[in-house]
Amino acid sequence: MLFSVQVPRGFKNMIAMTGSYSDLVSNNFTDGQVVKSATLHILLAAMRVMSRSTGVIQVETKHHRWKLLLTGGGLVLAEEEGQVIPTLIRKYSNRGISFSRIPEWEHRQTNRPYCYPFVKNVYKKYPEITRDILKEIILENLLALHLEEDFSFVWQPANDLQIDLPVWQLSTLENTIINEVRQWQKFECVKHPYQLVQLVDAANLLARVGNDNFPLFAKVTTGQDRVCMIADTFKQPIYRTALLLDKLAQKNIVSILPRQERKSDDGITSLLTTPAIAKKDEPKIFIVDDSPVLLQQMQRLLVSWGYQVDFTDNAEEATDKVLDYKPAIVFIDINMPSLNGFDLIKQIRRQRELASLPLILVTAENSMSNNFRARWANCRFIAKPRSSSDTPKFRDELRNLLRELAPLSTDTLV
Repeated sequence: MLFSVQVPRGFKNMIAMTGSYSDLVSNNFTDGQVVKSATLHILLAAMRVMSRSTGVIQVETKHHRWKLLLTGGGLVLAEEEGQVIPTLIRKYSNRGISFSRIPEWEHRQTNRPYCYPFVKNVYKKYPEITRDILKEIILENLLALHLEEDFSFVWQPANDLQIDLPVWQLSTLENTIINEVRQWQKFECVKHPYQLVQLVDAANLLARVGNDNFPLFAKVTTGQDRVCMIADTFKQPIYRTALLLDKLAQKNIVSILPRQERKSDDGITSLLTTPAIAKKDEPKIFIVDDSPVLLQQMQRLLVSWGYQVDFTDNAEEATDKVLDYKPAIVFIDINMPSLNGFDLIKQIRRQRELASLPLILVTAENSMSNNFRARWANCRFIAKPRSSSDTPKFRDELRNLLRELAPLSTDTLV
């Protein structure tokens, strides 16, 4: 089912002037019709026309989907589907702002950006930081769009939406992006900011980057982090990160993985549905770990399976948060500052309502001692993957553990 799309007269005229779309006009380009197989030029022209009013243009390619909030001749927000929450949390964390809970969006209408209510509230408290973050995210998404091809898009007006965020003029943004796109097109291996990076030659890289930087670099080159995420981790411009990774890839030290196409669906109509999120009646999972990387990866994995997830990196606050969240399972890291995992377990078990709650210890130290202490504390134990080769085994063990202790409604237990 397609939603009604109000197409301004100027947009119809623009399509009429493009030979490749004259057939759409001759066949009555009516409200609710979606533009398919468009070039980047057509998409940008549509954005310029649509931005005269207020609304969301939803865009998809064979790899990704976006929501772009337009108004007043400019762009307010840019969201890539499936990456809205992790991107915002990562950017704010780099500015020293953390959130005790993952934001839950108040609105999920197709003509609203998912994060608009949350960002609007944070903007009131941190206007300058939020302004910088939103512009950074917009430029990253525009860069990604410029490196794509064959677009489908649909416009959904939202004239009742009161815009309380900065607006960046499209002409200024395009001038900024076009120069960077030319630089990216010169790369030999890195072709897109959303590509994942896999470490290939650890020994050789260690000698190049030094002992101090190697552990962090190894964490973000396990094939799970994008080029843009790695740039955030090292707090440097995305082009500089891509340039370094391209050189390392040419030397076969890292591998720049090809992007996967989206799973087959209804095509453009998939744009007009809410992205997959955990259902409210599915089990809740809580994670306690002082590693932002682990928290983000675990949260992303569990949500993709269908679970509701909350977390904290402060062990001292964990018990109160668990009492409030009422999860089906709690995953706890062992080595944390101020309060280690075993002390936290004791604290949790002192609460009558949490006495029988399943607790899972998660640590990279897969020792006999930790296994024994976990059993003594009436907990289960799962070892973190030490390298990318351990990841499939870890996921299988984690999935089996969850099927046993907190099965999804779609799980079939034998």
